[in-house]
Amino acid sequence: MPPVDPRSRILGAMGMLVSEQGYAAVTIAAIARAARISKRTFYDHFSDKEECFLAAYAAAADHVYGAVLAETAPGPPWRERLDAVITTYLKAMAAQPEMTRVFHVEIQAAGQRALELHLSVNKRYAALLRRIVREGGEARLAPASAIAVLGAVHELVLHAAAEGTTRRLPTHAATVRPLLDAALAA
Repeated sequence: MPPVDPRSRILGAMGMLVSEQGYAAVTIAAIARAARISKRTFYDHFSDKEECFLAAYAAAADHVYGAVLAETAPGPPWRERLDAVITTYLKAMAAQPEMTRVFHVEIQAAGQRALELHLSVNKRYAALLRRIVREGGEARLAPASAIAVLGAVHELVLHAAAEGTTRRLPTHAATVRPLLDAALAA
């Protein structure tokens, strides 16, 4: 197995430390120690803690989105594909409770750029939901309705992360379906 590159180690250390200490308490020195690199190597990859945290968030979001895309490829009926978006997302969140807490709770402490990144991730999912509905040709999903459904999913995840029930998230897929159906009817 090839050694993990320093950037990946840094991102992993950032996620681990934030899950243990919270974003505000994490220092660059602690990240460097956990990643087994020098502070200079950290600065070769990132200008500051915020940039590192946002890169870790983006990498995690891309990973989950890739899994969702793999499960929603054209073929099955569009409603099954919509269900797969929600189910796959909730399963991914349940699989790594610590990281789910980092990227749903702690991201809120990271400032304006973190908010902008979080919103861009949500818009990507909204566009995916709308595209699947459009490809089905039987219904329409307005942009605000797609965001509202995703907001409901986000709140389910946020509450589960805060309450320590993240592993049970997949059971909430059935909770989201009526909301999605209502959004389709609107």
